[in-house]
Amino acid sequence: MAAGLPVAQAATGAEAAAPGTVATATHPGGGLAAFQVGSHGEISGAVTDSSGKALSGASVVAGIYRSTTDAQGHYSLTVPPGTYKMAAYAYGYAPKKAYGVVVDDGTVTTDFALDAVARQTVTGKVTDGSGHGWPLYTKITIDDVPGAPVFTDPYTGAYSVDLPQGADYTLRFTSVYPGYEAVTKQVTVDDAAQTVNVAVPVDAEAATAPGYQVKRSGPTQPFDSTAGAPEGWSVVNADGTTGGWSFDDFGKRGNKTGGSGAFAMVDSDKIGSGKKQDSSLITPVFDLTGNDSPQLEFDTDYKSFSNQTGNIDVSTDGGATWTNIWNRTTTLTGPAHVELPLTDYAGKPGVQLRFHFTGSYGYWWELDNVFVGKRTYEPVTGGLVAGTVKDANTGDGVVGATVVNTDASQDRAITAATPDDPALGGGFYWMFASKTGSHTYTASKSHYADLAKTVNVAPDSTTQAGFNLKAGKLAFTPGSIDKTVDWGKQATQDLTVKNTGGAPASLTLGEQPGGFTQQVKGGAPLNLVKGNYSPLALSKGKTSNAAPAANAAGDAWQPVANLPTAVQDNAVAVYDGKVYSAFGYTGSADTNALYAYDPDSGSWTKLASAADPREGIPAHGFIGGKLYVVGGWGADGDPDAKLEVYDPASNSWSTKASSPKPYAGSGSAVLGGKLYVVGGCTDSCGTTDATVYDPSSDSWSQIASYPEPISWQSCGGIDGKLYCAGGNSGTSSTKHAYVYDPGADSWSSVADMPADLWGSAYSVGNGKLLVSSGVTNNSAEITNQGYAFDPGTGSWTALPNANTSVYRVGASSGFYKVGGNPGGSSTPPVSTVEVLPGYDQGGESSDVSWLSTSKDKVTLQPGESTTITVTLDATVPEVTQPGDYTAALTAQTDTPYSVADVGVKMHVSPPKNWGKYAGTVLGADGKGGTAPLAGATVQIDSWANSYTLRTAKDGTFALWFDTRNNPVTVIVAKDGYQPVVTTVKLKKGETTTGNFTLKKAS
Repeated sequence: MAAGLPVAQAATGAEAAAPGTVATATHPGGGLAAFQVGSHGEISGAVTDSSGKALSGASVVAGIYRSTTDAQGHYSLTVPPGTYKMAAYAYGYAPKKAYGVVVDDGTVTTDFALDAVARQTVTGKVTDGSGHGWPLYTKITIDDVPGAPVFTDPYTGAYSVDLPQGADYTLRFTSVYPGYEAVTKQVTVDDAAQTVNVAVPVDAEAATAPGYQVKRSGPTQPFDSTAGAPEGWSVVNADGTTGGWSFDDFGKRGNKTGGSGAFAMVDSDKIGSGKKQDSSLITPVFDLTGNDSPQLEFDTDYKSFSNQTGNIDVSTDGGATWTNIWNRTTTLTGPAHVELPLTDYAGKPGVQLRFHFTGSYGYWWELDNVFVGKRTYEPVTGGLVAGTVKDANTGDGVVGATVVNTDASQDRAITAATPDDPALGGGFYWMFASKTGSHTYTASKSHYADLAKTVNVAPDSTTQAGFNLKAGKLAFTPGSIDKTVDWGKQATQDLTVKNTGGAPASLTLGEQPGGFTQQVKGGAPLNLVKGNYSPLALSKGKTSNAAPAANAAGDAWQPVANLPTAVQDNAVAVYDGKVYSAFGYTGSADTNALYAYDPDSGSWTKLASAADPREGIPAHGFIGGKLYVVGGWGADGDPDAKLEVYDPASNSWSTKASSPKPYAGSGSAVLGGKLYVVGGCTDSCGTTDATVYDPSSDSWSQIASYPEPISWQSCGGIDGKLYCAGGNSGTSSTKHAYVYDPGADSWSSVADMPADLWGSAYSVGNGKLLVSSGVTNNSAEITNQGYAFDPGTGSWTALPNANTSVYRVGASSGFYKVGGNPGGSSTPPVSTVEVLPGYDQGGESSDVSWLSTSKDKVTLQPGESTTITVTLDATVPEVTQPGDYTAALTAQTDTPYSVADVGVKMHVSPPKNWGKYAGTVLGADGKGGTAPLAGATVQIDSWANSYTLRTAKDGTFALWFDTRNNPVTVIVAKDGYQPVVTTVKLKKGETTTGNFTLKKAS
């Protein structure tokens, strides 16, 4: 073996097994020797370097048996008795052998100390190899060499790597910049350093390299005339078919290809049901003699349906025979530009193409701007500008900053993380600069001060330009407040806030209620329903299967009056105590109906219908007392851009500015008085698009793209930030979760959901993102499981299982779950409604009556501080009992840093003349014993007041009240048990215990 070869190259026989396991030549990794009948022994030991340092991952072989050392360098081999020739191998070390190792029934110890092989340095530069010659930022991987990849210096293209000598290596060069081909070099490392320079060519077909442009020569057909096929073109429809390629847009679809004006189209949908199309649009004959890089290009919009095809074929014999070069059976949503190399037909004199459509009551194929000619890829004048943008306060790289040439705004870049290249430290950017010489470049990001500097851009080179951005940075002292306050009194605490950053900083204080109690009732049994669960539109399909059998109910989710009609994909929201359900798919058609549920009357009322029916859970939410709804699939199967607004006061709908990027199946939420729409579906699902609608200006804006293509995820606005979790990319489901900061216009990761879920019921309640039911296990099953995300702890906890397993279900705070589909695309939806009580407080900051501050808005210059007086008030009506009251002061700033909430606890001492009444309620358990009774009623009546309590899960209850109201009558009751009545007299400052055991009702 050549010294220093990677183990995978050097070892023979069985493949390497996991540490401590055995492999045989016939059963690699099976460890069968340990289970063979008859005697066997063990060889064990350690592999170290010459200094005694343990070597992890080394291979040890004995005949046909192999083991790999663990982290401590230990190995173990179980082998039959015999005499063995052994060897140990590790990358970068000379192999070591041991002869005549005799194994009986016991254990033999054989250690190996390996000598390191001398290393040599391979250096070089990687550059552009297609005309510019600039340094190329490149990732270099080396086959069978452990460890992280090597990166070139982005400003010089230089690299350096030390490799054990005496071996052959395969180096693979992959440009970090797009549009370059991968290059492989074989390098033999002998006993001297060497230089390996690499020139990397651009990928002319991909045509995405910076500083290059495509040049075309040849005719383009724009289909300007609506009268018929252009001169030299022809339309051929097969016998027995109806309709085909036309040019007058008789279906009034509009040009969706990205082109303009007239276009060619087959509109199978408008031709109608029961009619078949087999139509070819045939080009003139092209002479490609002398053309060594011919290409076909066109703009298109292709909407697919079952048994519909779109093909492009080529003929070189006048149409006698055709060869297919492009086939489409799935949707390609326009604007779309397709480029097809015609390499096989280079230099040929008589080349003809046809666009061949087949279908029957399908959708359509639109075609525009067909180019056939020569295509080359050539450099243009300019250079590269690259560098890092750092945070001046922390020194960390700033991701998402924009660097732009103010003299040529098209020359711009956005900084990114570089996790694989620690030498850069993040915040790296690069761009092609079309203007050389001295220019002003400005780096900026929301919540940082802009920084401009002069950069002298060199042509055909990389010019380095770094930026350190200043920002304000706020800190609170103390970090929490804990005060004991006498009953009916107040207390204050000074809170200091200081700007430790290098730019001005503004602060807005908010209040977040605390003291919420986790839901403790038991959920229904877990219910997983296997099926075929599609994220796509349903209105052109059909439902015929019966719903799956109902699951056993639990105690946590409570039934609510059924919706008047079965529905899924509905938009559900709560306003002024009522639950609204609008739109959706009924199992046979989309609907525009709106219903409202009044918990006081326990019934649904039909309200004014919207203008457009929609499915796909359109984005929605109440803002300023009005329900805003946008998106969802409309009657034509496309997402509906119309924004409809419902006013409960007038029971009427109106319209506002249409969405520039409508989708169905988006995650949506209201935050800061705006409607956020994230991800979604068109003819396919999964996009990174995210937009926000501001009712105050009736306008839409684009926000930072979601970190991954997504649809059908769960979103909610909590304390000034937008949280989204789960969803479907169109090909797979995910458990990933992210938070969006509107101030920074950026997304960041938070803890993954415990399971992948999409099409779930979701809302916000009590400061948590609530998610229940939906599709799980990568779209294989629907579930009734649920989870809650707490931004304060950054963690997920389980919610009680819902009573029904459904997906594509509407939901609102409360936590209400309305309708949904229980069994897949062929199963009708349900009208079932259920609620998980106790989650009725929204996610945005709200007033805490017993907490106030002397000022809630401040702006501080760098180094400046101010003092805010915080008042804890036990005189407010909401303080009805002694004990601990908790809340938090939240901070919204214009800085790039999150500021931890200031936790506030007010411990209210009881009045001297009050006493506490507490106890436990038990009930017969049917087995001769007793058990705590949860939910029992404890009614306490005095001459002055009456109180009604419910026992907790452990059967306990407690209440403080004025002993001057003595005596009190206590009534304890629970359905199915005999009530108990007693009279109690409380003592000042003491706890009076009242324990009860209820007997079963006869």
